[in-house]
Amino acid sequence: MGAERYLNSIQEDFFLDMFWYSYHPTYQILDEAAFREHYKSLWVNSATTRAPSALVDIILALCMQFGVALTPDNRPDSELDIADASVAGRWYYRRSQTLLMSELESPSISTLQCHIFSAVYLCNASFQNMAHTTLALAVRTAQILGLHLDPPADLPRPQRELRRRIWWTLYTVETKTCMKLGRPSSVCEGTANCKLPADDHELARLSVSNIAAYGDKVTWFTYGRLVTTLVLAVQTIHSKYWDECAELLAASDAGNLYTDTSSLEEAAEFLTAQMGGIREWLQTVPDAMKTKRREGGKPFSTDGSGLNPERYAPLWLQRQRLLLELLYHNLVMNIYRSFISLPSPSTTGVVQEHAVSCVKHATTITHTLYEMLAMNEFLKGWYEAYQWQWNATLSLTGFMLAYPLHPASVGVRAALDTAITVFEVFGHHFAVAKRAADVTRGLVTKVDLLSGRLRVEPLPNEAGGLLSLAATDIGILPEESSTMFQSTLAGAMGLAYNVDSFYSFEPLYAGSANMADAWSFSHQ
Repeated sequence: MGAERYLNSIQEDFFLDMFWYSYHPTYQILDEAAFREHYKSLWVNSATTRAPSALVDIILALCMQFGVALTPDNRPDSELDIADASVAGRWYYRRSQTLLMSELESPSISTLQCHIFSAVYLCNASFQNMAHTTLALAVRTAQILGLHLDPPADLPRPQRELRRRIWWTLYTVETKTCMKLGRPSSVCEGTANCKLPADDHELARLSVSNIAAYGDKVTWFTYGRLVTTLVLAVQTIHSKYWDECAELLAASDAGNLYTDTSSLEEAAEFLTAQMGGIREWLQTVPDAMKTKRREGGKPFSTDGSGLNPERYAPLWLQRQRLLLELLYHNLVMNIYRSFISLPSPSTTGVVQEHAVSCVKHATTITHTLYEMLAMNEFLKGWYEAYQWQWNATLSLTGFMLAYPLHPASVGVRAALDTAITVFEVFGHHFAVAKRAADVTRGLVTKVDLLSGRLRVEPLPNEAGGLLSLAATDIGILPEESSTMFQSTLAGAMGLAYNVDSFYSFEPLYAGSANMADAWSFSHQ
């Protein structure tokens, strides 16, 4: 591992400028004017050496991750000598954490902002457990500062709204992470009464930002409000659904919902009734927050229509639109994914409909990313987008192993090839994405092998249509598909498999030894 390398003032300015059109519009927790004044003050005593600042360091680390990924393909950054963008800025991250140690007893808003950005940085670098731990610290810091409570009325409005945005940004990041990893939230229900952040034009003007508004219905704050309400809607469905599953299990003698066909079907029907909350959320999304489609296609749908981005819309808005829609598909896909199990349940009703819905959203994520990465650089270097693709790929593969002869499997199999291409594009600057492409190739080989062994004519069902068969329907060993799936993951990528995760196929990346070596967390 080489020696620590820090940037000069010109290089810092270069990377910090990226922040205002990348992370600032999507993690709306900074006052731009206050930060610029803070940064300027750090250079007062020297023209060549900046005074220490944990906040500046972690923002630089984030922007280096993002910026290094924008260098030409297959060429490491010549100044920084970094080929893997995910570990770019690691020295700034480490220095930021060292500076934060002195703030543990008396934290400030800046301390909390650092914790949130640190969690994002760690998640980008695929250190999910470290990110989760950092978010727990951030939640406790926010509660110490009272951000879970609505701010005092005597504060100026911009400060009140900033506190609300910080709390709800933290809440959504923490909730998404906990749902992704299948772990309980650090925020107890009913302990917060902070109002949702506003997104009106007056507030946008008061923010003194160059990205204040777009049209008469959307400001740069609209994205944050929509993400919050989407996550809240999904969290409500998630909680109600699993409460219902617990009740169904308690009322039956089955030890597992997937071995009780009638209970599983009841659970699927219950989820159908709960999805109205998602449809209600969709009604609140303004047209200006939607990426248009070609040939009459609808945004936020799974109709397979191509994207038609608005040519003259500002960059920050186009990225917000894409990230919002991809997050929507990812969360809804995860809701439905509990109905893909290995071996597949012996039911063809609503359970199988939900499994198909899952892969429709997974396919939409895949095609959207493929199209956007080929079209422009809006999502290049955006690591959460890569993680959504990995999540979608596991859903696609799981469906192929559970329902190899389903009519939808043809499109799903094609989407897996597209996913490999997406990983290869991300892999130019992200080492884990290269490995994800290799893992996916291995899984596709196993999927094709299984499908080849199951080439039989579909059986007619009672309605006169065709009934697709799962692996267990024709005598394949029940554990074979599951073992095939998990052994390929573990062998090709060294991943720890979280068997307790709500999202059935979610891997953890912390077991990747060569990634950890790049960090060199020694105390020497």
